[in-house]
Amino acid sequence: MPVRKVAVTLPEELFQIVERARAVEHRTRSEMIQEALRTHFGEAVYAPSEEERRLLVAALDEVENAPERNRDWDAVRAELRTDW
Repeated sequence: MPVRKVAVTLPEELFQIVERARAVEHRTRSEMIQEALRTHFGEAVYAPSEEERRLLVAALDEVENAPERNRDWDAVRAELRTDW
């Protein structure tokens, strides 16, 4: 699929929301904004339950308040694969 690069200006508050979420989800800024646009324009996107939202907010807060506890995604993935 062809892609186009687009520059987008965000208010600081939205930028911080994107940055916090992508840190937790280990996704790129582009992926986060693409998902937001898909949601806005009605493409089916996974909608988390209230419990999942609560857990995500808690995880985002932990990333912000205790960055030393963050784990490298590749290490976590390798650890999970040993359990399979």
